[in-house]
Amino acid sequence: MTNLVYTPRARGIASNEPIGSQRPYDDFPELPADEPKISIKKKKPQGETVEKVIKRIPTFYVIIFFTVITSCAVLIVWNTLQVNQLTYRKSALESKIELQEQRIIKLKAHEMRLAAPDRIRELALTKLKMTESTSEDEIIVQ
Repeated sequence: MTNLVYTPRARGIASNEPIGSQRPYDDFPELPADEPKISIKKKKPQGETVEKVIKRIPTFYVIIFFTVITSCAVLIVWNTLQVNQLTYRKSALESKIELQEQRIIKLKAHEMRLAAPDRIRELALTKLKMTESTSEDEIIVQ
């Protein structure tokens, strides 16, 4: 069984009526008929579906977003290809430099062998039929 509480109320409500028997806002006067009534809208639920969110996003922004993402991906791939190409060129040039340095070393060794005094003396004696000088053959001019 439910207990009811009786309290005295103002403005024409008898003290023996239960609380809540009066409608809310009975004390306020009614709006005139010529004034528009204000309707209270219910709030939308917090969770929106994906379809509603997608409908709200303009297509232009989606196109721009995917264009930016695609261009970033293309730039990353292009940059990687450029780095690989430059690395290949660098290694090719380094190997070419190494070969030239070895060639220079061989040419210097060949030059030293050709400029050796013993070899020059031998060529002078055999091909040019020259003789070695003695102290008698030398003439000092003053």
